[in-house]
Amino acid sequence: MITRYLQEQDLPQAREIWEEAFDDKPAFVDWYFRRRFRPGEGVGIFSGSLLLCDLHLAPYRIKLRGRTFPTAYLVGLATREEYRRQGLAKELLTFALRSLREKGVFFTFLMPFAIPFYTRLGWGVCGQHRIYRLAPGAGIPGEESPGSPGKPGRAEKESPSEPTVAGKEDAPDPALLDRIYRNWSSHLDGWLLRGEEDWEGLLFDHFLDGGEVWLLKEAGSGPTAYALFYPGAKENLLRELAYLTPVAGRRLLQHLVARNSKPLVWSAPDAAMPFPLPEPEVKPVFLGRITDLKAALEFHNYPPGPPGAWRLRVEDPLLPENNGVFLLTRESDGKMQVTPARGAAADLTCTIGDLARLLSGTTGPEEAIKKRLLTGDEQLVSAFLQLFPKGGLYINDYF
Repeated sequence: MITRYLQEQDLPQAREIWEEAFDDKPAFVDWYFRRRFRPGEGVGIFSGSLLLCDLHLAPYRIKLRGRTFPTAYLVGLATREEYRRQGLAKELLTFALRSLREKGVFFTFLMPFAIPFYTRLGWGVCGQHRIYRLAPGAGIPGEESPGSPGKPGRAEKESPSEPTVAGKEDAPDPALLDRIYRNWSSHLDGWLLRGEEDWEGLLFDHFLDGGEVWLLKEAGSGPTAYALFYPGAKENLLRELAYLTPVAGRRLLQHLVARNSKPLVWSAPDAAMPFPLPEPEVKPVFLGRITDLKAALEFHNYPPGPPGAWRLRVEDPLLPENNGVFLLTRESDGKMQVTPARGAAADLTCTIGDLARLLSGTTGPEEAIKKRLLTGDEQLVSAFLQLFPKGGLYINDYF
């Protein structure tokens, strides 16, 4: 058997495996393999010319803690039914992570089919959503000021002139949606940057599944909020709500709640809302993986603080390159230098998956201490964790 990147002639077999493993509509599969997936972004294990197992590495860019870097979204890991439970998926994941590492991609993410399968292999929860359930006709008080899209403000009277809700848009302008999305998400701690192809794919999939796009238009200005909305038999799903101001976001949310006789379920970022809502359920949605420990830690943007040094032991079940003790030296300018310290005694110990949770901001210092994500001397643990304040990476794209 050989493991390699896919080529154009491998696409029919890649499609066969996809259709065998996933319950997607034929129209989506046609579009995906014609427009979205490129052979050079896939890896597979072959026996002769037969593709046994494959994985797609969709390129994206992430903005996390104020810095932007390339990443890969691992999509469509699947094995032919007769070759499953032979360790091929683990072997292919290892190959993919090493290949990405060689290309300078030090962090990847995926939406798991089974969280324990991946966490055993070194992934950690790096993307959570807050699930809000709103009863039909529920009121959403207007406690927000009309400035920042992501932060609560002082209570302020809204303009007496009501906005115009444009309703469903059958052919929304992706550039318009992206303008609202970038403005709104820039106030989050981390988020995916969407390009033209990303919006094309998101909207194609959304409409194919019966989704609707709603816009809110203010008098005298263009659209100020959008909603990606799915009407359901028992409850409606609000996949994404983005807005230029909290006033616009609250008004569009209120409109969607008021016009339907079914509960509305909103899958929102793991961040404080600028208007009052019921207590949400926090749900892990995406997992993250560090491929290059040194590159990830040296790239990270750390908060101001005094210099320090820690000997950190990291446990990585897939990549020996990330295993062992590393000397982490924080300089006066906040930058980190990481050097292997093989054989040295460790001050602190953690898994590569738990380190991904800290880097992504999904788990803050207080929770990390409670869950013992980092072990060692209590004072050293506390000082080290201050480098990773609670944040939250927002990912809401499925492929």
